[in-house]
Amino acid sequence: MSLPEPPLHHPTTDTIENEAPPKRTFRCDHCDQTFDGDPAGSGLLVWTRGEEVRYEEPPLCEECASNITASALLKWKVEEEEEG
Repeated sequence: MSLPEPPLHHPTTDTIENEAPPKRTFRCDHCDQTFDGDPAGSGLLVWTRGEEVRYEEPPLCEECASNITASALLKWKVEEEEEG
């Protein structure tokens, strides 16, 4: 005679909602500071090796993402004024 199998544990919705998601830590590719939470932006690195193309999107902290975005927008505006 075999013993009955124990019931499978199924977490309730309350348990899932009350559990804090694990903190994710990143290192900003620009200033090298660590930060918790999702990156505010990312850089874009592209390089090739023969026929292979590789892309990397390193994380940026909020301050660096804002500064780089503002700098790029200003540079594009200046270039447009020089052309027009």
